[in-house]
Amino acid sequence: MSLDLPELKSHIGIRLREAREAQTLSPACIGRELKIQPNYIEAIETLDRDALPSIGYVLGYVRAYAKFVGLDAKAAVKDFKSDSEVPENLGMRDRPHFVPKKQIRLPRGFFAAVTVMACTGVLAFWYSSNTDAHSSALSAMSEIGKSSDQVVKPATIAADRMSIQAIAPTWVELKDKDGKVIISRILTTGESWEAHQDDNITLSARDSGALELYIGKDLMGRLGVKGMPMTDIPMPAVPPDFMSDYARELAGLLPRERIDLEAEMTPSNEVSTAHETKNGL
Repeated sequence: MSLDLPELKSHIGIRLREAREAQTLSPACIGRELKIQPNYIEAIETLDRDALPSIGYVLGYVRAYAKFVGLDAKAAVKDFKSDSEVPENLGMRDRPHFVPKKQIRLPRGFFAAVTVMACTGVLAFWYSSNTDAHSSALSAMSEIGKSSDQVVKPATIAADRMSIQAIAPTWVELKDKDGKVIISRILTTGESWEAHQDDNITLSARDSGALELYIGKDLMGRLGVKGMPMTDIPMPAVPPDFMSDYARELAGLLPRERIDLEAEMTPSNEVSTAHETKNGL
């Protein structure tokens, strides 16, 4: 944008124009001799930075222009940098306590970058809000316990509730009785999931051997072989081969060594009586 500063006679553009006109030279003539576009000559004279190329080229044009019309080239370059930077303050340099204003030039694409960042922030906030709301809805039906670096026994829970704890990281997916997914995520070591044992929950896992089942405070056992996946298995359920002793007792599947131990602890006459009774004697 050109500057209309008729009352100011001191800026370098006016001095260059006056020197050119004193020699009856036109902008086209100067441009032809210096191989500079005539519109650049006019822009230099009006300090129109928006119509000029980058400052490095412009200062070269100013130096050549000043030298051609007989002005001090070095001083012209210095004055052009000063005058074109704060043209609205021309003529005020001799006033007491004058401090030139500095124009802030934002880089190209600044507003586009700010817009993109703002949109990203809004989307992140929206996603976070929806995720928190979804998590809150799930917590009413189930609960994920905190993870830790060490596997620890879950805190005591009600006797009618079950807890599935990860003893190694594994992906799990739990569905309710209608087949709706409650959670689908990776449980890290020490994390646990809790619900009522009569909720008809089904469980899928990438590694069934990485999960243990508790009823109340009691360990029922592991859900399968290490590395073996499981799909839509109704909970609570533990395969007999992976039941804890407590779970075996509940199921009437006492370990062989416990049966032998109880036989040794039974008096011989009681064993005989039990044997005779079994044979109808």
